[in-house]
Amino acid sequence: MNDIKTVELMSLLKNIDSESNLDDYISNKLTGSNDLSLHKYFENLFKAKSLSKSTVIKNADIDRTYGYEILRGDKKPSRDKILQLCIGANFNLEESNKALKLGNVGELYAKVPRDSVIIFCINKKLGIIEINELLFGYGFNILGEE
Repeated sequence: MNDIKTVELMSLLKNIDSESNLDDYISNKLTGSNDLSLHKYFENLFKAKSLSKSTVIKNADIDRTYGYEILRGDKKPSRDKILQLCIGANFNLEESNKALKLGNVGELYAKVPRDSVIIFCINKKLGIIEINELLFGYGFNILGEE
C-alpha cells in the first residue's frame, strides 16, 4: 500500500463505478494502510535510531510521566507535544510530518509563519530551547505552551 501515491488512489477512486469495485479497492489497495499508530511509529523509529524513550522525553522537555503515556499510546498528544517528541528524537522534516499525520494533527505547512520557523529549526537540527527562543523572538507561542 505504501508504494501507491495518493494521486494514484484518487485516480482509481474516480473510476470506480460500482459497490463491488469499491469493495475490491478497499480490500486490495487499502488493506494495511492504517495499521501504523503514532506510538508504534515512534517505537519503530526510536529502535532504528537506537534512541531511548527517556532520552527523547528529556530532550523534548515533556513531563516524564506524560511522555511515557504518549509513547505507550495511552494519551492522545497535541500537535506541539508530537513536535516536541520529534525534535527530542532529532527527527528530520519528513519523519516529523509523518508523526504529525499519524497523530491526526496536520503536517507542518510552509505557508503558516509559525510552522515555517519550526521547519527551519528542524532542518537546522536545533533543540527545543533554541526553537523556543526563535519562536518567542518572532512573537509565536513556544512549543509546550498549551
